[in-house]
This record gives sequence, structure tokens and C-alpha cells, in this order.
Amino acid sequence: MTPARRGTTSCSAEVGRPGLWAAAAATYAVVGGGLWWLGAPSPLLFAALVAAVLVALRAPEPPAMPEALRTAGMAVVGTAAGASVDADVLRTVAREPVAVVGGVLVTLAVSMLVGQVLRLSRDVDGTTAIFASVAGGASGVALAAREYGADDAIVISVQYLRVVLVLVSVPLVAPLLGDAGGATAPDAGPGDPLSQLLYTGSAILLGLLFARVVRISAAPILGTLVASSALALSGWFPDASVPGWVVALGFTVVGANVGLSLTRERLRRLARLFPLALVQVVLGVLACAAVGVLFADAVGISRIDGYLATTPGGLPAVVAVAVDSGQEIGLILTMQFVRVFVALAFAPLLGPWLRRRGAQRRT
Repeated sequence: MTPARRGTTSCSAEVGRPGLWAAAAATYAVVGGGLWWLGAPSPLLFAALVAAVLVALRAPEPPAMPEALRTAGMAVVGTAAGASVDADVLRTVAREPVAVVGGVLVTLAVSMLVGQVLRLSRDVDGTTAIFASVAGGASGVALAAREYGADDAIVISVQYLRVVLVLVSVPLVAPLLGDAGGATAPDAGPGDPLSQLLYTGSAILLGLLFARVVRISAAPILGTLVASSALALSGWFPDASVPGWVVALGFTVVGANVGLSLTRERLRRLARLFPLALVQVVLGVLACAAVGVLFADAVGISRIDGYLATTPGGLPAVVAVAVDSGQEIGLILTMQFVRVFVALAFAPLLGPWLRRRGAQRRT
């Protein structure tokens, strides 16, 4: 009786494994399609995370993300962020250096200061609180967080809770600050697929070579970020952008990487943390909004433009509202892009300091 039962269980496990992967693929398609239809940010990242959680909870031994695939995901994230740096961004920074750099640094400092609220939970240490509250580059920051001992599941959960809150709140808050007169967005024109592929491949190759030479954690993000920014500014490529399908693959890897690590115990910890995380996110958004209003009054722009320039995430909503009601679109997008750039470049530099500080406290 016992041998037969064992044989049946083994056979069911073998049959169930393809069924589990099929269910995960269907979940990815349904969740991704639904979020895309709703206009949610990074729908494939969320979809991959949910599908990977299904695998992690149901598989007897959840597979680990292959290191090469994880590195590729980091490289795509860094390249996509660096592609946003162009000549207009540099001209805006050169024209308003104190305003742009100061606004970006104050926004990051305020968000990380408010993020210390998370340490009221026994499940969150200082390193995790810092990475979870860095305003900008959520996917890249979450990837870097694991390298330095932070809980990347908490980091990415809090990061994207903030992104969703900003995405929902921007269209509601902006009218309260007044209409700035409207503007029109430039026509991007058709893309050049060959140029995009050459640009993306070159940036990833140079970035990964940098990562092999500079042996620091999260080097693939930092290396591709620097390489893609330099290539975007070089003028060598007619279309210095990353193809949408490549970005989709990169974000899918990021989501799956975190989802596969979400065990039942880690999910219980996240559920316990949710009320405190919501409080922290709301306080962070309000604090950054206050910074934006003060920034606007200081540099002589409308308050809605100052608010949009300092929102801690939610770039799709910011772009939509800025095009519809903002006069300072260039300044708004420059500050948003610079903040993401600084956040991604800052994370690998911040990590070693946090690790040393934690080691000193333990001794």
C-alpha cells in the first residue's frame, strides 16, 4: 500500500510540474494584460512577480533565478534608465543647476528620512528601510538591495506601493494646485529598430565589461547606466532608446527574481508590515509635495510644476499631467530623470557604507 501511494505521489508531482508552469504563464498573461488595460505602471513586472510567487508557493523546491539571467535583467534596467539622459536634460541642468540638483537631493533626503518610520517594525532593519524609501528607480534599487543584505521583497513591495499611490494621486492632486496653462508634447516620430538594437547592445556590452573590471555589487546596473547615458549623449545613434520588448523582458526578470524568493514566511511578514508601509508611503509623498511647493516658490514657477517635479515616482502619471497642464515640462522631466539616475547610481555607493555600519554595530 505504501509503495503504491509513493509512486502515485511521485507521478502526480511529475504531472503537476508542467501544470504549475502553465498556470504561472497564464497568470502572467492575465495579470499583465489586466494591469496594462488599467494603465498601471510596469505591468509586466507586477505580472511576473505574481506568477513567480505562485511557483514559489506551490513548487516543492522553487527554482532559483539563474545568475546570468539576473545579471541581464539588471543590465536592461540600467540601460533603460540611462537612455533617458539627452542633450535637453543637460541643457536644463546647466541652466538651473542649483534648482535641479538641490531639488533632487532634497527629495531623496526627505524620502529616506521619512522611510525610517519602517524601522518601527521588527521585520525591517536600517538597510532595508533606506533602500525601500529611496525615491526613484524602484526596480533597479530593489535589485541592488539584495546585494547589500537588505530584504528585497520588502524593498520592492514598499517601492511599488509608493509608485501606485503617486500614480493614483497625481491626477487628483494636480487640479488642486491650479492649471498652469497647458502645453503640447513634442512628436517623438517613428522609432528606428536597428538603431535601438545597436544602441542597447552596445550599452549592455560596455556596461557588463565595466562590471567585470569594477568588482562591486550591482555593478551591472551602474555600468550600463553610465554606458547608456554616454552613448545617448554621443549622437552616434539616430534612435538612442531601448526597444519596448527588451524593457519588458528586463522587467519580467526583475519581477520573477523577487517573486521566486517570496516564501510563505516572507509573505506573512509583508502582510504584517503593510499598515506601517502605507503610513510611511503617505508621509513620504506628502513631504515630497511640500518640497515641491517650496521649490516652486523659490524658483518662480507654478506650484503644480514644482509638485510634479518632485513626486517620488509615478513617472507615467507625471508625464501625462505635465503635458496636459504644465508649462515647465522640460524642468519637470529633467528633475524626474535626474533623480532616477542619481538613485540608481547612489544605491551601489550607499550599500557598502550601510554594510560596514551594520557590521560595526554587531561588534
